[in-house]
Amino acid sequence: MIRNVKCSYAQLRAGEAARGRFSLKYFNIALVLLLSALGIFYLLNISALTVRGFSLSELKAQAATLASENLAAQEQVNTLQSYYALASRTQKLDMVAVGEVDYLTLNPAAVAKK
Repeated sequence: MIRNVKCSYAQLRAGEAARGRFSLKYFNIALVLLLSALGIFYLLNISALTVRGFSLSELKAQAATLASENLAAQEQVNTLQSYYALASRTQKLDMVAVGEVDYLTLNPAAVAKK
């Protein structure tokens, strides 16, 4: 009786393989391939994000440098346009400084008539 069961089981397995039913071997191979592909895809994405992060930090450092250079340039412009800078440049132009200004005052009683 045991022999008949083993023989029947072997025949049953051979019949299933012949019919093309679900095979666990091929499912495991497909699952390993799928997981490997997903793992490679994940590693590539992490690598790309890391490169973008380094690029972003370099760009932020460059933006900070440019901002400080811009601030220095604006400070230099303000210095050149300041009153003291203008006063020192006007002395080189041989101009005469304006002294005290006298205004004419009119006598209210004196009116010209025609």
